Amino acid sequence: MDDFSALGEKLKNTRNKMGLSLSEVSSRTGVSKTMLSQIERSESMPTIATVWKIANGLKMKLETLLGNSNTLYDVKSIDDMIPIKDNDGRFIIYSIFPFSPTSGFEVFYGIFKPGCNYSNPNHENSSTEQLFVSQGELELVVGKNTYSIKAGSSISFDSREEHRYINPGEVDANVLIIVNYE
Repeated sequence: MDDFSALGEKLKNTRNKMGLSLSEVSSRTGVSKTMLSQIERSESMPTIATVWKIANGLKMKLETLLGNSNTLYDVKSIDDMIPIKDNDGRFIIYSIFPFSPTSGFEVFYGIFKPGCNYSNPNHENSSTEQLFVSQGELELVVGKNTYSIKAGSSISFDSREEHRYINPGEVDANVLIIVNYE
């Protein structure tokens, strides 16, 4: 979208999906209600700094806000993604579907190497986490309880509780994780 022609429509649709008024978006973004209204009606072409403020205030990626609203499908390869690694490289996670305020969740693909013992502090802004193990085995410690999740099994838990992922096996544990936000 080189000319920002679809920005107004995208902003208005996102705001409506989130159930926000112009005043609420203004409060979250620091962009005046008048400017937001003008952008939605395509009467004003904002600076990139203003678009950044809107994206950050709505907790969405800039490219999502600027994205082509006509694109229904976007095929992405994990080979093109940059993972986050922790626990001396034994915990590798890819953001498959980044957080979107319209969906309220994000999806990760995690690889827990043998010997991984990764502690994840509670997520203050999320409510639940769903985890599905597609390969290997993972021990999940939530609070004082330990759950053994083998390939083909899943669990849903309160992500606000402190939790730890442990791979006690000898093969990688491949896991799909969905984090839901309030």
